[in-house]
Amino acid sequence: MPRGDQVLRQWNLLKMLQTRGQGLSLRELAEENGVSERTIQRDFETLQEMGFPVDHDQDQCGKRFWRLPHDFFKTAPLVLSLTEAISLHLAEHLFEPLAGTLFADGLATIRDKIRSQPAKALEYFRGLDEVVYVRRIGLTDYSAHAGTIRTLTEAAQQNRAVDIAYDSLWRGERYRTLVDPFGLVLYEGDLFLAGFSHKAGAIRIFKVTRITTAAPTQQSFERPADFRLEEHFRNTFGIVRSSGPPVEIVVRFTGPAAALVEERLWHESQQVERLASEPTLFEELDDGRPTLQATFKLADLVEFKRWIKGFGADAEVIRPESLRQELQAELRDTLSRYESVQPPV
Repeated sequence: MPRGDQVLRQWNLLKMLQTRGQGLSLRELAEENGVSERTIQRDFETLQEMGFPVDHDQDQCGKRFWRLPHDFFKTAPLVLSLTEAISLHLAEHLFEPLAGTLFADGLATIRDKIRSQPAKALEYFRGLDEVVYVRRIGLTDYSAHAGTIRTLTEAAQQNRAVDIAYDSLWRGERYRTLVDPFGLVLYEGDLFLAGFSHKAGAIRIFKVTRITTAAPTQQSFERPADFRLEEHFRNTFGIVRSSGPPVEIVVRFTGPAAALVEERLWHESQQVERLASEPTLFEELDDGRPTLQATFKLADLVEFKRWIKGFGADAEVIRPESLRQELQAELRDTLSRYESVQPPV
């Protein structure tokens, strides 16, 4: 029998004992795991050697019921099933950029309970930590912003305005404004504050790492009854939002780009249609592979244009014409930089 099967069965035994405090007989355990009672007995011996407090009680007829100590649920570390352990491992890595903030506090507590198990036991089950690998680039460390995040969260819960100083990337300057915080948004590893800016007189999006100071005030605000964070970003392709109405955008994808777009929902308004091979608007024949036509409805195109340009010649905007012209101008500017003489290093 592969060792992986044995480890998984022993992990499940601990889970069964944890969730059934009345105790289980060897026969019940053997039937549920599809093995012999002797195999279960050997599993218990292994778990006991690793430091797990597996024990049994005996009834008047001499029948043994295996259990964990009655106070195990309150005092001992958590015991998870394999899928639960993998899920927690995945969540821990996904939330790693938020380490040190209130969002990761609860997850860290659970993690510490699990890791407080005997070292020998952790070594035995260390394979669980190698099942899923989360790869990310461009990580942001939010531990230095934990105080700001807590201030913004509490202010949003209490409907209190916050006085912030903000480093604007596009303005190239720092300014102060009073903000009515509606909520935080986690987007591609970055945290953003959505709130009403008193300086702008409108809802604005602030990147948390650019908020240099955040001071709560006693000024209260009334959150709009119809405001929902999810609805606010419904017509955006990323985090930038325009107040204008959504526009229908049609894009034709060819080659590998067609497969990449088709295998993922990039926006909730996305609709895709496979097309037969045909000449493109570049007046060239494609390579014979199916093309894909995707339709989106978006109110802001800033981040959408960046996404489209990432596919290079495999993506072509069919309409609206205004977007085609914007992309033509931006691509010409990019090309001119590469055609010019390279400056000395």
